[in-house]
Amino acid sequence: MKNQKGYTQVAVLYIIIWFAAVIGWGMNVYKLVTANFEPSYKNEIIRSVGVVITPVGVITGYIDIED
Repeated sequence: MKNQKGYTQVAVLYIIIWFAAVIGWGMNVYKLVTANFEPSYKNEIIRSVGVVITPVGVITGYIDIED
């Protein structure tokens, strides 16, 4: 009988990565909604792109973008 321990560790790793991605995207959406929308619009543009293109949003959710 095979040891299933390795498969469980990989599954837990996938779940942790998935949760980190969902939290990062959610933080990006929250930061976009609470943005001031005054010139310069750099923060708002980057965050809007991150909402539409999910992998970008996962990364920008953890980044603090100053205007």
